[in-house]
Amino acid sequence: MNENIQESKVDILQKTEQALAELSIAGSAVTPQLLKVERLAERLRESDMTVAVIGQFKRGKSRLSNLILGEDVLPVGIVPITSAVTKVKYGEEAAEVRFLNGEIRKVTAEELETYISEQKNRANCRGVREVVLHTPAEFLKSGITFVDTPGVGSFHVNNTETAYEYMKESDAVIFLLSVDSPINQIEIDFLTKARAYAGKTYFAVNKTDLVSPEDLEAYVTYCEEILGEILGPSEQSTGNWLAAGVSAEEGEVAAPAPAPAIRIFPVSAVTGAGVEELKATITEDLKTSLKDILHESARRKLADLLGEALKQLYFYRGVLNQPYEDLDEHFREMDAYLSELQEKAGQVKGAYEFRLNEAKTAVAEKIEAAFGMGFVLPIEEREALQLKMSREEYLEQIEALVSGVRETLTTILLYREENAFTVVRRMEDIYKVTRHLRSIKNTIERAQELV
Repeated sequence: MNENIQESKVDILQKTEQALAELSIAGSAVTPQLLKVERLAERLRESDMTVAVIGQFKRGKSRLSNLILGEDVLPVGIVPITSAVTKVKYGEEAAEVRFLNGEIRKVTAEELETYISEQKNRANCRGVREVVLHTPAEFLKSGITFVDTPGVGSFHVNNTETAYEYMKESDAVIFLLSVDSPINQIEIDFLTKARAYAGKTYFAVNKTDLVSPEDLEAYVTYCEEILGEILGPSEQSTGNWLAAGVSAEEGEVAAPAPAPAIRIFPVSAVTGAGVEELKATITEDLKTSLKDILHESARRKLADLLGEALKQLYFYRGVLNQPYEDLDEHFREMDAYLSELQEKAGQVKGAYEFRLNEAKTAVAEKIEAAFGMGFVLPIEEREALQLKMSREEYLEQIEALVSGVRETLTTILLYREENAFTVVRRMEDIYKVTRHLRSIKNTIERAQELV
């Protein structure tokens, strides 16, 4: 029994490093997952903590975030305001917009709405990747990154997609409900997915100023029952190994502690009622359980990334086993696309660093569409004032991009490889990496089952 409990205390950083080594061997076939695991390892070493407010649209996430931060740093409004992820970090007051093409633009507080309002940035037509704000809020001083996300379930589909994508980055989440609407299927689906990545979930019910104490009590009881059914006993813990009756120092087995009941914080983002209690609970947890939350978050994220990598390797093996006529067709399609890209490069004018980034993104998307495998080309971020690339340099970079992609695809897909030994050796390497990754993933998932 002791051996099983010790196994449940798997060193997540060690497993992450082991996964990195295996993914590196697999090479370009799993580059997207490799980069994400590298970031995960870095966050673990630096104890970088991300807390996100998530939920359905118009639940009052931005207004609640302002109360937790202690100042009005996020715009609020009647219509859906948040159309892009907004990160808030500790520091002197400043704001910058980061675009998909790598541009970083410093903006004023008054200009923020232009980039994160659904009215002024409909369907993210401005190409915003995220907005980063800095403010000297006491809540952030320990190194927390606080995140306000777009709401799910609105008419604006891109908001839901952005919210779903970013929830994978959060270590702890505040899941916000509202007394003016029963828990619905959209919220249940979102919560089910969010808890697959976050190491800690806080539940809050907003707009409590709209109902009587009796109605509020009935609503909270109803939510507790529904959430209890959704989460189950094992998911209601904080992710702390001690909750399973394990001594962190001695590895001794104690009587399993009962799973804590679901706790819901009734709050009002209008009056401020209940917000300090929620804020104090989060602050205390980050003081006493930061490592536990981060490790549980990393464990869940790593299991998901390894699952993605395994799927990618299966795709990769499938591509390698394609008949040559099929692979020929994919390569002809890709070659024609790259030739057209190079021809049109001469028509591009100005901001060449950003145009190069846009070309890289487009090429990566085309490769994924053509071959069914993820592909990443590095994007360099910079401010517009730092642009120095000339037209001649841009054309040289495009030529290097095209030739590099052709060479890389030919190499990793063994296109027209005549040496049978090379093909067999590559397949053996992929099988070996697949087995090792599956073993790491099973160990990580078994750790949760034992807890």
